Amino acid sequence: MNESESLASTDTLQRYAPPDMSGVTKYAQLRETLTAAIRGGHWKPGSQLPPERELARMTSFSLGTVQRALRELADTGLLVRSQGSGTYVSEGRGAIDEPLHLRFLGREGEPAFLPLFPKLLSRKRIDERGPWSEWLRQTGDDIVRVSRRISVNGEFDLFNRFYFNAVTFPEIASAPVAELDGANLKQMIGSHVRMPVTEVRQRVSFVKFPEEAAAAAGVKTGTRGMLLESAAMAGRNPLYFLESFIPPNDRQLDVSST
Repeated sequence: MNESESLASTDTLQRYAPPDMSGVTKYAQLRETLTAAIRGGHWKPGSQLPPERELARMTSFSLGTVQRALRELADTGLLVRSQGSGTYVSEGRGAIDEPLHLRFLGREGEPAFLPLFPKLLSRKRIDERGPWSEWLRQTGDDIVRVSRRISVNGEFDLFNRFYFNAVTFPEIASAPVAELDGANLKQMIGSHVRMPVTEVRQRVSFVKFPEEAAAAAGVKTGTRGMLLESAAMAGRNPLYFLESFIPPNDRQLDVSST
């Protein structure tokens, strides 16, 4: 790439930068800019992105910021990174089918609900108490928490914590982590008990994001956003409890339980 082509690419990329990113970390700013450029057709599926150092020069972000932004986009499936070859635009990993709790409405010309792309962050047994304890009290105290970062249509990330009882669902509690990465946990639990979700209770509050939620969502610790708590039952049996930390965004969320 000669100097004139490089300058043209820099100007083009800057036009994709969101207008207001106050309160958003630098790597999240770059991630959203790159996502917008890909969604806008600046880079086509299969095309190669500039090298990391070139992206750092083009965007005025540090190399570490560029590397983190690219890593997160690879986690969502929007990019594919190949050691020794480079970074390429992919078709994206499979979206969660039939989202029940996180149904962000599409606009005209878009799908009814935006696709969700989950990335598993951790799975562990916990002994701490919280609203999930009250909901799952009938199932015992062997509670597992699965933490995930979920990309909403490649536009923004939210932080999600999924609680269930390990004795009730041992296959999920002990399954290889790779099997849970990208999976619809609600569907996995529903198929295990062979019963559909019959009742969902949801409540919304506005909170300051704790450090873990802020880091996963790519916003500053203490940013105020939505906390959506969802509790599901099959018949009279409590199934799971969800916490979803949703950062400020311009999408509508359908919180009906049907």
